[in-house]
Amino acid sequence: MSRGTAIKEIEELPRRLKVFLGVITTLFIVGTFGFRIISEETIQSSFYRTVQTLAFMFSEDSTLSERFMEIFLAIVGVFLVWWVLWSLADMILDGNLRKYLKMRFYSLKIRQMKNHSIIIGGGKVGEEIARVLSEKNKPFLIIESDPKVVASLKKKGYTVIEGDALNEGIIKKSNIENASKIIISLPKTETNILLTLTAKELNSKIEVHARCENSSLVSKLKKAGAKVVTIPEIVAADKIAKDLGI
Repeated sequence: MSRGTAIKEIEELPRRLKVFLGVITTLFIVGTFGFRIISEETIQSSFYRTVQTLAFMFSEDSTLSERFMEIFLAIVGVFLVWWVLWSLADMILDGNLRKYLKMRFYSLKIRQMKNHSIIIGGGKVGEEIARVLSEKNKPFLIIESDPKVVASLKKKGYTVIEGDALNEGIIKKSNIENASKIIISLPKTETNILLTLTAKELNSKIEVHARCENSSLVSKLKKAGAKVVTIPEIVAADKIAKDLGI
């Protein structure tokens, strides 16, 4: 199974659980109202009889219609209950249920973040920024699309969202409305311009720091909303010059 398929299955768990709950609820409704119509018993008595039937406790003085209802519930009920139990067992054995709960806990942790920084790109530049923020105990998270890089960053204890930052849904997962800064460290300047526009659209007050590989596009990044634009080559040259005492 591919990584994408596994993630999709994990994300579909809530829907599958809702289906299971809906199936069981429908079964009880059919049984309760079926006995209510056939035997003219109260809703409470009909529900209790449905439970008894599903537990294979049949009434000895049932009428022919009631007996057919009992047989129907028993056959369908056993099939559905076993289907639900088998599906749940399959999810548990595959580890998807545990992964889903872990993913939900991770999402809750991100939603509770306030005034945090968002680093887009977990490459060498992004990872170095993460290291500095971590040393200063500043809250932050990283958005990265490469699964191998994501795994490496998570091993170092960083909070990471896996996905393409150009997907607005991925950025929304970062709780951007409560973030104070977004640091766009991707190498392609044109992409960084688009991400700056998206970030400012989702949070007009957020402070954008963007990487730029093309000096002719600095003004465009500024116009897009970037407060600080950094050209790595110039920063490196300044540092070398400073180290040389120039």
